[in-house]
Amino acid sequence: MLILYGSQTGTTESFAKIVHSFATARGLSPRLVAADDFDHADLVHEDVIVFLTSTFYNGEFPSNFTRTWDYLQTTTAKFTTTKFAVFGLGNSATKSNFNNAGKQLDAQLEALGGERLVPLGLGDEQADSGHETSFRPWVQSLWVKLLGGHGKMTLPVQYGISYPTKDVESAPRTIPGFDAFRVVSNTLLTPVGYERPSYLLTLALPPRVTYELGDHIQVAHVNSDDLVLRLARRMHLDLSTTVHLSALANSTGLPTDPVKLQVLLRDHLDLSSPPSRSFLEGLSALCTDKKEATELEHLAEDMTAGNAYSQYVGTNPASRIPFTLVDVLELYPSIQVGLEHILGNVPILPPRYYSVCSSPLMLPRHVQIVYMVAKWQSSKSPLKTFTGAAAGYMSHLKTDALVTAQISRGYFKVPESLETPILGVALGTGISFFRALLQHRAYHQDHNAIVSKIRLYFGIRHASKDFLFQNELDTYVNRGLLELAPACSHDGASFVTPVTLIRDFPTSVAEYLDNQGVYFYCGIGGTIPEFHEAAIEAALQASHKSTLGSEMETVDEMKASGRWQIEAFSSCLDHENALQYQQKVQTKKEDTPISDVVGDCAMFCFQCGQTNQGIGCTKIGVCGKTPTVAALQDLLVDHLKHLSWYAHHIRVVDPDTTSLTEVDRFSLVALFSTLTNVNFDATRFVTFIQQTKAFTDTLSQEYATVCKAHGVAPRAVPWKRTDANVVDIEELVASGKKVGVLSRLRAGRNDALVGLQEMLVYGLKGLAAYTDHSFQFGNEKPEIYHFIHEAFAFLWSPEAGKVDKVVDMLMKCGQVNLTALALLHESNNTYGAQSPGIATSVPRPGKCILVSGHDLKMLHDVLEACASYKTDHGVHINVYTHGELLPAHGYPALRASPHLIGHFGAAWQRQSLEFAHFPGSILMTTNCLTQPKTEYKDRLFTAGAVGWQDIPHLEDGQYAPLLAKAVAGVGFTDADLKFNYPANPFVNTVEKYHVGWGSETVIGAAATVLQAVTDGHISRFYVIGGCDGYEGERSYYTDLAKALPDTSVVLTVGCGKFRINHLDMGTIGDTGIPRLLDLGQCNDSYSAVQIALALAQALQCGVNDLPLSIVLSWFEQKAVVVLLTLLSLGIRNIRVGPTVPAFLRPSIFKVLHEKFNLMAIGADVHQDIANMVGGDKTPTA
Repeated sequence: MLILYGSQTGTTESFAKIVHSFATARGLSPRLVAADDFDHADLVHEDVIVFLTSTFYNGEFPSNFTRTWDYLQTTTAKFTTTKFAVFGLGNSATKSNFNNAGKQLDAQLEALGGERLVPLGLGDEQADSGHETSFRPWVQSLWVKLLGGHGKMTLPVQYGISYPTKDVESAPRTIPGFDAFRVVSNTLLTPVGYERPSYLLTLALPPRVTYELGDHIQVAHVNSDDLVLRLARRMHLDLSTTVHLSALANSTGLPTDPVKLQVLLRDHLDLSSPPSRSFLEGLSALCTDKKEATELEHLAEDMTAGNAYSQYVGTNPASRIPFTLVDVLELYPSIQVGLEHILGNVPILPPRYYSVCSSPLMLPRHVQIVYMVAKWQSSKSPLKTFTGAAAGYMSHLKTDALVTAQISRGYFKVPESLETPILGVALGTGISFFRALLQHRAYHQDHNAIVSKIRLYFGIRHASKDFLFQNELDTYVNRGLLELAPACSHDGASFVTPVTLIRDFPTSVAEYLDNQGVYFYCGIGGTIPEFHEAAIEAALQASHKSTLGSEMETVDEMKASGRWQIEAFSSCLDHENALQYQQKVQTKKEDTPISDVVGDCAMFCFQCGQTNQGIGCTKIGVCGKTPTVAALQDLLVDHLKHLSWYAHHIRVVDPDTTSLTEVDRFSLVALFSTLTNVNFDATRFVTFIQQTKAFTDTLSQEYATVCKAHGVAPRAVPWKRTDANVVDIEELVASGKKVGVLSRLRAGRNDALVGLQEMLVYGLKGLAAYTDHSFQFGNEKPEIYHFIHEAFAFLWSPEAGKVDKVVDMLMKCGQVNLTALALLHESNNTYGAQSPGIATSVPRPGKCILVSGHDLKMLHDVLEACASYKTDHGVHINVYTHGELLPAHGYPALRASPHLIGHFGAAWQRQSLEFAHFPGSILMTTNCLTQPKTEYKDRLFTAGAVGWQDIPHLEDGQYAPLLAKAVAGVGFTDADLKFNYPANPFVNTVEKYHVGWGSETVIGAAATVLQAVTDGHISRFYVIGGCDGYEGERSYYTDLAKALPDTSVVLTVGCGKFRINHLDMGTIGDTGIPRLLDLGQCNDSYSAVQIALALAQALQCGVNDLPLSIVLSWFEQKAVVVLLTLLSLGIRNIRVGPTVPAFLRPSIFKVLHEKFNLMAIGADVHQDIANMVGGDKTPTA
């Protein structure tokens, strides 16, 4: 086994050594090599290679992996006999760059023909237990793959130890490439006694050593004497002993010349860092006390939320305790550990990086660094204090002391021109780089150069305590070199940070960046750089009166051109937590942003009922949607926004244009295809995207022509990115992730506004679906198309950044949807207005077809095709409906067909359980498809906007393959007395359904109904349009219907009927009219509206004064636009649930409650019924 690693700071190297140690302990013969130290030509001859690599903040490979990566990208060698495994170490706060190196490496090795042993492992510094959260499962799966099991490891002996009789004087540790720097001064910069002391360390450069502006210095620190003494006492070691180490196998890093034990432990071993879980597992094997062994094993293995290890090493100072190797050995005295167990298994003490805070022009033979000594106590162990190891070491350095260090090239690329404007953010000791930069510019100003200002936001705690270099900075201000904006977070009642100042004074940001300015950030890492990025985007948006999307593109362009540079270092935990809290306050969010909750995820979709969990799907959709399809859908919607902007503005200039008919109809089906459970075929989305781009290019030219013809100056487009005609699906997916809702949530840091905008997008999707159903009949209304383009164009406008304007557009969406619902009602009535009838749910002998979805026109065409087939071939085919096509049996012209025989199954969500038991072909129409199973995939077809990869799609009513598959199937036989799909344990099975109670039927019986109200047979009407889910995880809507008084009448619409329509609620008096009336599909909410308006007119009152309550589910996009329609009609007191969907934050729900008295359903249906009967108090305006 060959283990290759790429490591910049030593972290990845330490994990590589863990793999090496584990492999050795398990009897393997591993070799451990830094990747670029291995002969690349020999890679192809290796049987097993394990790669570990970190990723730089900008997505790059470590410096000791770059040549290896270049080789793998250019080689023509085939790795067909090589097995590989890759583990990446990254930080999810870096967004799209998260583990970029590991991901690229894993994909390239596969492309070269290698065999992947285990899936790519992705370590995350932000995870509860850091990289080990992913590392332990990954490495254990590796042992299982290689050895058949991972077993319990022990700590391998990696060094032989002998004890020379001759004493030696040990020299300090030497490191290749490092030199001895002499301490010139070590000055305290903060007041004496301040709990966060900061120092300025000045070092004399060794001969021939130079440095450049922006460089780093690596300081090789040592362990404290106290820690070394504690370890020696615990292990019964004599520190004056001389030891001679001999490396076993490939162990490296420790001195092999005789050395004093005190020097070995002090200078070489990392004793201050928390031991890894893997090391703890090894220590557990050395326990003589079984209880202690069990505790240590659990500490190492437990990965559950809030586990003890994550608390010990995590970000909460209240629960974190000192947790070094020495602490563990003291806590568990039965660990029988010897020096041989420590050496080679405890990581080598790594150097610490610091930014140089001086300019070589000002101090050519000296280098300066500023550092802060972090000290904090845990409430659990107040007598023990944390002190930063490296800073603690440096704080004790005296003049003329020697420090082992090395100058390293920095990451920042300073503009060549001194006239380039610079916008900077420095947090705490992040001032280092900016001080050096200002010294550099001051030197050039002294030599008569023209130098532009730097605008610097300096984040500190107290102006009187840690305003580092205040006098020097004031000098630069007076010289015109600096525009300083200090943000003192702890000096006032409000928590002021650079984010605050950037958002509050946006003009200054634009003044610097609009003139080809460069942005530098130097400060703590984690999520903090993102907060500042979002603040700058918001500032640019405010200053330019543009859109957030366009300013996100501005920042992307700055990153691509090198004008956006980040240098982030390990964060101070309490400061980062405080900044995160303040970010929530500044954006007026009541809880953690969704983007922080989900972190780095494969996808993000919250379009359906899964959002009742609070977030949605982040790995793969419960419907079967893959991350690829999710990204392509997001990209298609984004492209439709571009197309719509042109289409809308063409109509603004030329309202009478007739050139957009093809664009209108294409937009409809393309948008409908992104609806939940419609289209899962990635290749069809690629085609849609290409077609959208082509239409957009054409419209761009047409817009210019129309404006010229009408003498109007064309508007500038509100976006900047001009994507080429990309056809590679991976590039399209990457682009889709950049424009998806999660990216907008991360960029805006304003879940409330983005969620409200997303609600508009969902409403448009629902509107497109209903309009497409009508278009199947050839019916359409131009104003619907016009509004879809208008609404998407609105999302590009600055007005979309105002909550009240988005709410206004939502109401307009509801109004336009009323037009669409009326049109669909008219279209469906092609088959006659619904009339009461019975739909049976039992099998009939014969060949059969199952049709699921919503489209009555497609169902009708299938029935006609069956009739023609019988005429031509003499074979009768029975057609069954499924899911939301149950109401089809209420239309006279459809139920008159001898081929429409009954209804199969229940709600569409159960198709994966039911379809395998249907012995014929199956057709999916509209938004009711879930991931097909192999048991029925071979007889499944799609039509219209529906699609799934490798499932035959029937275009333009060509149903011959569907009929052929039905005839080839076994069909139902005389022996089939009932359907044999699994019964729903939460809903009783029925053999018939009452259908056909549409608005015409109910309104036609108005006199009877009103008399029943007068006679007391009806006390209240309830419209229940909710969906309880398909397997009982929630039951509110069923429980509600069961608990209603026996003088209630329930009108149900949508798929929620399958939770209610098995209930026997009797009839209204002796009228024969059922108390449970199925109005039809979700679009038949239109019937509910018409009934309510008719009742209000008959009772001479307003709709809101009727004895009527409406309870809806509002997750899926059709449900969203139905709700918007009801609200736009002024209907109040609507209850929605089962929870507030994740795309609406509490603040927005509060707005909707105040405006419409919109309410969430309660936990107790009886209390909700009492409130509804009581009239639901409506807030006064």
